[in-house]
Amino acid sequence: MKAVTLSKGLMLAASMTLLTPAVSAETLVLGHGAAPDNPRTRAADLFAALVSDYTGGELEVQTQGSEQLGSDTEMLQQVQTGALDLSANSQGPLASIAPKANVFGLPFLFDSPQAAWEVVDGEIGDEVAQQAEERGIKVLTYWGNGIRHTTNNVRPIEGPSDFEGLKIRTPDDSMTISIFETLGANPEPLAFGELYTALQQGAMDGQENPIVNIWSSDLYEVQEYLSLTGHKYEVTPFVVSLQTWNQLSGEHQEAITRAAEEAGTYQRMELVRQTKELLPRLEEAGVAINEADVAALREATSSVYDAWEDELGDIVPEAREAAEAANAQ
Repeated sequence: MKAVTLSKGLMLAASMTLLTPAVSAETLVLGHGAAPDNPRTRAADLFAALVSDYTGGELEVQTQGSEQLGSDTEMLQQVQTGALDLSANSQGPLASIAPKANVFGLPFLFDSPQAAWEVVDGEIGDEVAQQAEERGIKVLTYWGNGIRHTTNNVRPIEGPSDFEGLKIRTPDDSMTISIFETLGANPEPLAFGELYTALQQGAMDGQENPIVNIWSSDLYEVQEYLSLTGHKYEVTPFVVSLQTWNQLSGEHQEAITRAAEEAGTYQRMELVRQTKELLPRLEEAGVAINEADVAALREATSSVYDAWEDELGDIVPEAREAAEAANAQ
């Protein structure tokens, strides 16, 4: 898993011009759960354009976003069985199949997205990908889902005690549930597509997501407070079904890998750009934004490391060591 420089990908991101497909073009389906204009959506469309370009139109990719093909969990299961070719998915569903993926989301592991990329593009990411491949899913690369923060309609989150009793929607992700239970909240997994309505109707007090997701899915419309908790990072695993992969020619495999990496580099850049731009826009929209006491939250969740080391073994201290080195750069 290595980072790549972007050249042709950036040009295609601007123009999104596809080549005229060959008459015998094979179509692959790519599913994801992001809303329009989300960095994941933009990168998925770029990936489709790059695949068409790099294969001379012999492969075409049909993208289906906004959970049109089901939740991330459902789509990943489809990838595993071969019912879906590709998915720009989520960390939690991947971890349910390849448990080592939980390590990316350890609380306060990374100080920045850039530090996270250093680790996920290295040996730790390779180890997770190997476990996933043993279970029918090939990780082509890791896109970014960003540093996550907390919104709610009850009170600003300053320190650990402010989480007490809050009903917080989480993704289907064991690590996230662990973190919020440790902080005293009541985490409840719910499909992302159901989240807006749940917040609007008061079925949930709050939720946690990167800034770009809070904006692109309009969650700020139904949340009063945004607390910059920065409690964890998540990857967006970009995956292909092994059944699909093994039916492709070597040239097509190479083209898909190259397109996934280039689209991923663009997606990471777009994630950082949008995050910087959207914070003031959220404030202008009337959301009350505050900085949480990260040091206190970090201390309050330190026990999560011990629990998950018992579960996952040596990869936990290995990831922690790698993250400390990356954070120091």
